[in-house]
Amino acid sequence: MFRICKIWLTLQLLLFLSGCWDEKTIQDFHYITAIGIDFKDGEYIVYTQLVDFAAVAKTEAKPTQAPPVYVGKQKGRSISIAINKLMRNTQQSLYLGHVSTFVISENVLNRQSTEIVDYIYRNQLLRYSSNIFATKSSMDELFSINGFFNLSPLYTTLYFPDDVYRIRSFIQPITVQRYYSDQREKASTTILPSISWNDKIWKEKDKNRKSLYMDGAFVIYYKVSQPWFSEKELSGLRWLTKRTNKTPVNITMNKQDIYASFSHPVHKVKPVLKDGKYKFDIEIDVSGKILGLDTQIDIDKIKRKFEIQIKKEILSTFKTGLQKNAGPFKPRQNPLYKRDKILAKESFKRA
Repeated sequence: MFRICKIWLTLQLLLFLSGCWDEKTIQDFHYITAIGIDFKDGEYIVYTQLVDFAAVAKTEAKPTQAPPVYVGKQKGRSISIAINKLMRNTQQSLYLGHVSTFVISENVLNRQSTEIVDYIYRNQLLRYSSNIFATKSSMDELFSINGFFNLSPLYTTLYFPDDVYRIRSFIQPITVQRYYSDQREKASTTILPSISWNDKIWKEKDKNRKSLYMDGAFVIYYKVSQPWFSEKELSGLRWLTKRTNKTPVNITMNKQDIYASFSHPVHKVKPVLKDGKYKFDIEIDVSGKILGLDTQIDIDKIKRKFEIQIKKEILSTFKTGLQKNAGPFKPRQNPLYKRDKILAKESFKRA
């Protein structure tokens, strides 16, 4: 009798145990890894990139052929409507938890809309640490480019911009969190990197190979998009960026090219009031290594030449900002960027 009671109690306890009736395996989902957003004719156009994670697993041997990449595209009056239309036309459940990158078009920036950030923050699966870019190029092209050596698109600048930035620091990548927080502050200017592609640099056998790269940035001041700046126009920004790790500079002396790599600049900006006008002393302390020098030249002359080049780049970026009525260094309230009357005159103590 006692044994029967124990069996009966055990059977009752089994009813409270959790099961795995709704368990799904990794093959049961389609994983969206990047989302692109455009706007045209009163509708949002949403692009999504699907990557086969079975082709992403690291093995000792390189893949013999490029993994398939699927690009989805749908329109809607809102981003949510467009995403829902994509889900209706998929073959398996779409999963948004692996989205690592967002790309927004120039048309979206010009609308000065906050709907994109609102959608990201309201969706529990999307992460604020995802990369965010703008683009002037076709989304279809951007999302169709694979990595080198038949690797998946996950091994490109679109997903790992920090890796490229560490070895060549020009335009600093940002996350959705930084993009959102800077837009909300009137004292901040957002430098949103733009991404593009070209097929002029690399070749695969006799075929031109498309590759992604950051070609410039949009300057955004308090949700208002400003004109686009090329990488060359923003060359002075790297000297006032703390995260600059390695950045190249090339000069010419005695008809010889001298190449150097600089890192970790430290800058100070000091306002000076003189004769009723503001001037700004910008002091920059940066160290570097000469990587290419064919002839013997006095080191002090070389240092002075690099100082002049660094000063030239900062002045060039500053003046370009004045011309475009956008300040990549500071917000427009800063006296450095008064259009009607330029109160600032830069003097550099040390480059």
